[in-house]
Amino acid sequence: MPFPGSFPGSFPGNYSTAELGVFWDMSECDVPDELNGAEILERMRSSISDSGHRGHVSIYAYGDLTGHQFPSDAGVKLNHFPAGQKYAKETKMVEDVVAWSAENPEPSTLMLITGSVSDELTDVALLLKSRKNYQLICVEPEPTPTAVVLIPTRSGGGN
Repeated sequence: MPFPGSFPGSFPGNYSTAELGVFWDMSECDVPDELNGAEILERMRSSISDSGHRGHVSIYAYGDLTGHQFPSDAGVKLNHFPAGQKYAKETKMVEDVVAWSAENPEPSTLMLITGSVSDELTDVALLLKSRKNYQLICVEPEPTPTAVVLIPTRSGGGN
């Protein structure tokens, strides 16, 4: 999954300096063979910065980490789930999003990098978008990385 270049207009107003939580399902969006963990993280951070974000970024990665090398000082929270533990992985992602959101008031941005999103994670993400004025960015890998940005409005949580 080469990370998309940038998301023009993705971080308007206060979102540009607000907390950004990235929740990355490596089982669905794996590191390309030609990149290592440090390189994909650098691309991720560069894309976010190039899109105008200047605030703190928290990155959480989930999946089978076997064979992947991430720098110990990268500030990424790694969650190893061997193949076949999809439900446990998805449950942990939901728990982490809820815990992260409890620590980060609005405005904040939630970025989900995944091929498919569980119903539970979808419900939590949409609730944060509508009730806490969170911005939601969903990055899907196929056929080429695509980002969908949902920016809430104060008049009812629309896009």
